[in-house]
Amino acid sequence: MSKGLLLPLTDYAIAIRSNSHELLTELADYFHLEMTLQLDSAEIAVQAIETDDYLKVGKHWPDWAREAGKTGRKETFVDAEDGRFIYKIKTGMVFWQNAERPCAFGPIVQHPNQVINFVLSQYLNHHLRQGWLLGHAAGLQIDGKGVAIAGLSGGGKSTLMLHLLEQGQHFISNDRLLITPQTTEKTPRPGRFWMRGIPKQPRINPGTVVHNARLQSLIPAERRHQLLALSASKLRHLEEKVDADVDQLFHAGCTQSQAPLHLLVVLNWSTTTNQPTQARLTNLAQSPELLPALIKSAGPFFADTQGQFLANQTRPDANAYLTQLANLPCLEISGHLDFLQARDAVLEQIQSL
Repeated sequence: MSKGLLLPLTDYAIAIRSNSHELLTELADYFHLEMTLQLDSAEIAVQAIETDDYLKVGKHWPDWAREAGKTGRKETFVDAEDGRFIYKIKTGMVFWQNAERPCAFGPIVQHPNQVINFVLSQYLNHHLRQGWLLGHAAGLQIDGKGVAIAGLSGGGKSTLMLHLLEQGQHFISNDRLLITPQTTEKTPRPGRFWMRGIPKQPRINPGTVVHNARLQSLIPAERRHQLLALSASKLRHLEEKVDADVDQLFHAGCTQSQAPLHLLVVLNWSTTTNQPTQARLTNLAQSPELLPALIKSAGPFFADTQGQFLANQTRPDANAYLTQLANLPCLEISGHLDFLQARDAVLEQIQSL
């Protein structure tokens, strides 16, 4: 039996096996793991197979509908009796999503991030089957207070989170957050909320890096000077993502898997307005129009406890979010995009919670 990786996530362990030692080495470094033969304690095992046999297999499958505002083909899919195949247009990667033996096939060494996403999809699915809600949000803990930051794609969630982490204790999640109105304590307390992160390092764009002194080591100095010469608009829309290992950049033990959730921050601002940056305390019951910033579809990889996959173009149930999170304190930040003012508004607000 060959060695693999055992990823011991909160309440759910995942084994990772592969025919590529190179991939396992990279994933071991990413998750800070050691290779092992002891994989039997895992709730599920993910296989990752390096092969070029299926690079074009899904080009003519039906497209999985993209979220509003996003264009171009990204994923196709086809359902089988006991699972679903998902094909990635840009990379030729194929994923077999199955309750017992999920597998990734294709140029896995070239695209380890897609394998990481696939592995973590199993963790996400496990929680969604138990009734947790999926939020399109970053999460961190400051002075013992849990903060989630939601907003549309490109709205600055990660950038604000990293600014706040300078005063924060723990990084919880970068872009996906699991939320429940129950606590993990033996005696649940009404009105208290809990969040768990998807254990993935922040993948950030150059616009976030070049203006943050702590992050500048992630980009060579020459490239940073080139980026600073770009207009603010071009820099903001440049897709050139790098991984930011917060445990190395901030402090050892910075990453934490879960925390109580005390405040939801919704970024409802704009780069084109002249209105001043403002913060308003509300909640989702009072301001349901803010809900779309938080809601996130589980996507093509999710199947419920009966093995029923999410149908194409299925929208998340907004009522479930509103019912369960109605009284979660929410700080809406509107007006002109200004990260320093937003940071100060959040820090001021958590002092009163």
